[in-house]
Amino acid sequence: MIESRYVFRDDYPTPILHRNTELNALSRALKPTGYGRRAEDVLIHGPSGVGKTASARWMLRKLQQQWGLESTVVECSGKTRNGIIHEAVTEHSNSGVVHRNQPRDELVDGLATAVGDGPYVLVLDEADVIPDLDVLEDLFAVDGVSVVAIAHQQVEWLNRVDRDFRSHFRGDSQIEFRKYGVDELVDILQPRVEHGLEGDPTRNGDLEWIADETGGVARWAIKSVLSAAELALERKHDHFHDEDVADAFERAKRKIRKANLRSLPLPHQRLYELVRVIGPISGSEMKTTYWQFKSEIFEGQGINPVSWRQAWNYLDKMADYSLIRMPGETNAKRYEAVDPELEAPVEFNPREAVELG
Repeated sequence: MIESRYVFRDDYPTPILHRNTELNALSRALKPTGYGRRAEDVLIHGPSGVGKTASARWMLRKLQQQWGLESTVVECSGKTRNGIIHEAVTEHSNSGVVHRNQPRDELVDGLATAVGDGPYVLVLDEADVIPDLDVLEDLFAVDGVSVVAIAHQQVEWLNRVDRDFRSHFRGDSQIEFRKYGVDELVDILQPRVEHGLEGDPTRNGDLEWIADETGGVARWAIKSVLSAAELALERKHDHFHDEDVADAFERAKRKIRKANLRSLPLPHQRLYELVRVIGPISGSEMKTTYWQFKSEIFEGQGINPVSWRQAWNYLDKMADYSLIRMPGETNAKRYEAVDPELEAPVEFNPREAVELG
């Protein structure tokens, strides 16, 4: 029944449907690069799984083909300030030899040398998790470099940006990606079914059901189609049965949560384990516990433990990823894992220390 799992992956190259407004806005911002000039900076924001990164990648491929635009998509999860600059340098076609442990000033100089007079678009994917947004100062110091930041919450992200650089991402420089409508999602799912499944095991109304149940989130809908096919195969069905579709949604969610958790930097994963092991826990207790374990959370990362405010940003990112729940206001919040059985792939067990304490 399943002909190709690759078709259901996030990085599967496919036409971008129902994002004309967003793509046109991004195209306008990047248009100056066609004349050899620096592009406008852009903040792309919206919930997880609605095509933000896929749309940016599609546009960059198009402009590379049209006029040879130099660009790089940096997956920021797990990268330090120096790590982001290092990747920006090494991924440019004019890059010389640079080392990750070089001083930051030398890395910035290396970036300037690589870019030269030509424009260079740097996409900061998962910009929410960048621990030090001072990296923007380094990038904007290089003539020709423009930034496309991709984040979930625009207000929270902008609040972390230095005031001197917030104007780069104001007004028309912000592009919001909303959730899809049911009919739009069905249009997105149909090619995946045609190219990823043998024949067409769906029945009339199955894709509409999946599109409606997944609330406009393309990633969840796509993974639900794959999960329904897996369940049908396991149950020896030759097409989707109602029970296969009904059970697919939670299976798909578990797949997404697991992938999201594994994509996070090590400190995020350790912080997640702290919540999973000791939660549900109040906001004030969570803050106290974070300070108790902050050294262990950042051990071996080459960076100092972040403030509670920044740690809260990490937790907020995990909530965006549906890994934890944190309802309530400020210290009245309650923190708990959405799926307590989902463990992070880290050697970090705070339970024993908590019990001893």
